[in-house]
Amino acid sequence: MRAIRIERFGEPSELRPAEVPRPKAREGEVLVEVRAAAVNRSDALNARGSFPTTTLPRIPGRDFAGIVVEGPEELLGSEVWGTGGGELGFTRDGTHAEYVALPLEAAVPLPEGLSLEGAAAFGLACLAAAMGVLELGELSAGEAVLVTGAAGGVGSAAAGISRWKGASLVIGAVKDASEVERAREAGAGVVVDTSREEIPEAVMTATEGRGVDLVLDAVGGPLFEPCLSSLAPQGRMVVLTTVGQRRVSFDLFDFYRKELRLLGLMTSRLDAAESGAVLRSLLPGFEEGYLQPPAVAGRYPLEQAGEAYARVERGEAAGRVLLVVD
Repeated sequence: MRAIRIERFGEPSELRPAEVPRPKAREGEVLVEVRAAAVNRSDALNARGSFPTTTLPRIPGRDFAGIVVEGPEELLGSEVWGTGGGELGFTRDGTHAEYVALPLEAAVPLPEGLSLEGAAAFGLACLAAAMGVLELGELSAGEAVLVTGAAGGVGSAAAGISRWKGASLVIGAVKDASEVERAREAGAGVVVDTSREEIPEAVMTATEGRGVDLVLDAVGGPLFEPCLSSLAPQGRMVVLTTVGQRRVSFDLFDFYRKELRLLGLMTSRLDAAESGAVLRSLLPGFEEGYLQPPAVAGRYPLEQAGEAYARVERGEAAGRVLLVVD
């Protein structure tokens, strides 16, 4: 089969497909014919050698959507999707290939009305959003939520999950006016255009001076302090990435006086089966119409994987980038 294969760490733009043996499904596994797979920022970082757990040679890729071609008879021909947590693409071969073998539990039934490409674009985003909003963020019905990057994959999933779980208000922060409508479609009742508005002021206006109970920060860096300042007393803030800036400063007096909680999130602590369980728990949210896939900014064949990786690494795609397998 054709697959992207990391033989040595280096420039992601240099990745090219190679002919490798087609895997076989072992006991407790399925073999999926991959139809589409997202390229995540973590995939590009992985190609550079940023994850110490990755062993070489390795087929990268975490997200997938496709057709079951080997495994239990009742699953053959079914459409499935999922994401690999810290397993696929790191410690076992991943999804940027024509076929991927994975645990049964990692192959999640495709929600009705969701296309294979839409599912491929949404795996890791849904996993991160669910872990951030529900597990670490412990959202309760009636609470107010602020989501940064609300037009992106994680942000749009977080907005939808928050609405589904009964948030009283979802505020979405976006980088400019071009993303406002997408954030509204994802479920944000109030959208803050950070090119024109300050997040704390907009949040306090929307919450009548109280602040939000939960922040899911899918941007980090320059938005960290404004988001922390937007929390109500005893609020929680979950951070899952940082863009362009690793070190931040904030008001420590305000932090302890308001009894705030700051939590970091790493999706890679879950394996593929555990990631599948999280996605399965979201299926009712899809069925009830709360979760909509993010926009797809580019589709690339395996032969152009290097270009797709480079585009994601540069951060210039206004949406998700997919590898589409013919």
